[in-house]
Amino acid sequence: MPPTKSTRLAPDARREQLVQLGLELLGATPYDQVSIESIARAAGISKGLLYHYFPTKADFVVAVLRHSYDELSRRMAEADGLDGALDAFLGYVEERATGFFAVLHARAGGEPAIRAVLEAHRAARVDRIVDVAAALTGTSREEIASPTLTLAIEGWLFFCDGVVGGWLERGEPSRADVLRLLRENLLASVAAATRAPVV
Repeated sequence: MPPTKSTRLAPDARREQLVQLGLELLGATPYDQVSIESIARAAGISKGLLYHYFPTKADFVVAVLRHSYDELSRRMAEADGLDGALDAFLGYVEERATGFFAVLHARAGGEPAIRAVLEAHRAARVDRIVDVAAALTGTSREEIASPTLTLAIEGWLFFCDGVVGGWLERGEPSRADVLRLLRENLLASVAAATRAPVV
């Protein structure tokens, strides 16, 4: 990536510029292969200025991950129904395949601050899917929430990681087929955990 010409920006604008740059860099290169030097060079700023905004590389990666999750959540929230949300998710990871694999790698090890963000995001996804399960079964969240459902959703998320990772690596089957596989597995998981019919 060619370096960006350095210009004087307000602090908030500079931080936003760096986070956007991070999305591009981490979407093309695993985070553990991105150096502070390469980030500063791409932004057209000194390492010292970068450290002013992000004291450590982990701080930088955390900011980028949070921004990425906010964008993904927005896309999925704006989508129509379960199929729309799953398609928004698949479209997002397809755009940032390298970043998706970097997240899988980071979840297994790496910086504690980065793992904490990933775990918080995973917990938030589980919480949102409980609401989806309530809608699918025509019940309230209070009626349907249980340790069994939580475990089923966590298992489905790991299933998603494996299916999506394989799809991105192989380039097949079609996105529509992957979406159908994720949807049907979720419906089956919810039905098994709640013993309720899903719609």
